[in-house]
Amino acid sequence: MHRLIALSASILTVGACSSPSPVPPIATPPASPATALHDAVLGTVVEALDELPDPRRWFAGDVHMHVTPPDDPTDVSLSVHEIATRARSAGMDFVVLTPHVWPARWSKAFRREWKQLAETARAETLATMIPGVEWTTRDGHFTVTGIDLATLGDGSFLPAAHAAGAWISVNHPFAVPTKIPGVRASHVNMSYRVWTDGLIGFTAIDGVEVMNLPLAIANLISRPGGQTGEERAWRAASLTALAHGRRIAAVGGTDNHKLHVAPTTWVLATDASERAILDGLRAGATCVGGTDGGALRIHGDADAPDSWGRIGDAVLAPRLATLAWDGTARLFIDGVDRGEHPGGYLHATDGRRTTYRIEQGASRCGFVYANL
Repeated sequence: MHRLIALSASILTVGACSSPSPVPPIATPPASPATALHDAVLGTVVEALDELPDPRRWFAGDVHMHVTPPDDPTDVSLSVHEIATRARSAGMDFVVLTPHVWPARWSKAFRREWKQLAETARAETLATMIPGVEWTTRDGHFTVTGIDLATLGDGSFLPAAHAAGAWISVNHPFAVPTKIPGVRASHVNMSYRVWTDGLIGFTAIDGVEVMNLPLAIANLISRPGGQTGEERAWRAASLTALAHGRRIAAVGGTDNHKLHVAPTTWVLATDASERAILDGLRAGATCVGGTDGGALRIHGDADAPDSWGRIGDAVLAPRLATLAWDGTARLFIDGVDRGEHPGGYLHATDGRRTTYRIEQGASRCGFVYANL
């Protein structure tokens, strides 16, 4: 009880106090609305946040994992069963399998291979194996899953998959050549050219791979434009959600070709079934690097007093969005770093669409939204 009272006070004063953030926090609104918010919401609801019923929990997995067959066995080492075995040992609940495919390879013969992959994947019991592909063109690389891809013909693959209800995430969207010695992937432009080169192309994406393990070293050493690829991906994901008014899932991928099977993406879901994991991805209820950032909660001033959103949720906040979390976290509003804050933050929205996320340690969770 004492901790929660302190949390309420920290939220209500954050706008009036100085902050170490390079971007000052937005000032707290006039005293009377803030006081009313404190009395009506924080004083009665924050103390019960952890007890609010929610059937969902976090499940660990990966959404970018290559597999043989149908991938070339000289390039990709692990079969479906070998991936499932390693995933189980690594404490993972699910894997989205993404064999390479490109327009010239999307033939009837390959679609038959993919159909067999889907049957093999769904027969696994050690972990949930979700069949998909990594669709690759000169303009970008995409994880595509969530539908029977074998039913798609030889036409425009991404628009057809989108129309059929597939979940589509852009992979390593800022993987521009950085030429790090010993990191082969850093010598190739594998970026999403719509963003990096301003090309016209597919934009109806549902997710953004903000963390890609093979490119992590290149991201840290070389920073084209002054930011890592991960920082640019987070920013682009926020801008996409705001521009299109839809949820965007922030995901991570091992992009594994050989023997590295490890959790990179956590999904908030009711269970670890294929349907539930895909529902969580479509909702944008995701974390990378761990789930500590999943402590973020949001309440809009037009919401019911006992309504608090979690990662992937949206609230109605024509004037105020109240954010709460455990401990101290770094807050990002619309992709902009607002510095570290203890316990929460009170944000004046002015009725605008807004994205929020926090970072705690290695945990970087996806967005909650106001006025989406």
